[in-house]
Amino acid sequence: MSNDAQFVAGVLDSVPGGILAVDNAARIIYLNRGFADTFQVAAGDWMHRPLAELARHFQSSFSCVDGHFDFTACISQPDLPKSRELALTRGDSTIYLREDSGPLHDARQAVVGRVFAYRDISREKAIDHMKSEFIGTASHELRTPMTSIKGAIDLVLSGFAGDVSADIRELLAIGQKNCERLIRLVNEILDIAKIEAGKVKLKLESIDPFIPVEDAVRAVASFAGQHGVKVVIESRDVLPPAVLDKDRIEQVVINLVSNAIKFSPANGEVRVRVACDGPWFQCSVIDQGCGIAESDLPKVFGKFQQVGDSPRMGGSGLGLAIAKGLVGEHGGGIWVESQVGRGSSFSFRIPLSGSERKSEPSEAAASVH
Repeated sequence: MSNDAQFVAGVLDSVPGGILAVDNAARIIYLNRGFADTFQVAAGDWMHRPLAELARHFQSSFSCVDGHFDFTACISQPDLPKSRELALTRGDSTIYLREDSGPLHDARQAVVGRVFAYRDISREKAIDHMKSEFIGTASHELRTPMTSIKGAIDLVLSGFAGDVSADIRELLAIGQKNCERLIRLVNEILDIAKIEAGKVKLKLESIDPFIPVEDAVRAVASFAGQHGVKVVIESRDVLPPAVLDKDRIEQVVINLVSNAIKFSPANGEVRVRVACDGPWFQCSVIDQGCGIAESDLPKVFGKFQQVGDSPRMGGSGLGLAIAKGLVGEHGGGIWVESQVGRGSSFSFRIPLSGSERKSEPSEAAASVH
């Protein structure tokens, strides 16, 4: 090994994280000390061996691998960067890793392989968990008094405490409206906290998947009418039953349709399309709104994110994040297709049968069509 090569190897061995490089034939050409220490392997034993063998070794060595060491997508698309999170359990200990990978270039910028970098994010995960626990507890403590305040206002407005003047009634109505708004916000924060903490318990049943869609459209009918927007469920074929949590899927559709209404012009139309695609149930919500810029697509399903331009903007910015989380709990995926000035289409799909659950990760955004 030349002095330059030894220097580079020394630098890479000093990096506080794992580095793995493979060639275009998916054979290991380099791994640093950080990788060997993280995954408890001997670096010399794996040089020039197929990456698939290392993946099988990991699957047998770690009793639980969340995310799986399936490198197929990365190797089959060598020009594309990829990122994901992995949870590895060996014995009683679990470590969380972030995997980032990208193409490996030679001096002429030709792609000659792929580089994988691993960073231990266990501490960040622990902090996130504590944050979610705190937010969940605080939100729960807020919901109880807010519900009591709203109940008291409702009783006064109903005449339970006697007649009140028009001026007092107007002020109470303002308080009632804002109580309802705060309760919705608290409920959304609780939903996000439960999703992030993995504490969502689905009440699964085998039903016609059209039922929660129809109930959701009925639930937003008044909101749509206030803004002069028509919501139409497109004609459907007979759908096979799906194993799902009716209330949670209804919540997903409500969030998607409400969002579409916000961005629809007056006298506009929102279409809800349901269909089956092989073993999947799919639902799409299509609007005629302003559309979403390509640069904003990756932000769409983030927490507290609001993209686009609409006079009806408002809310917490949590609706789409909740939808993504609930679809993910069903083992499905969610995505958006949009073009500025031509509206947006939000779609999700979930397995008809519980046997495929957790087989498809949610996508933050799809390509623009």
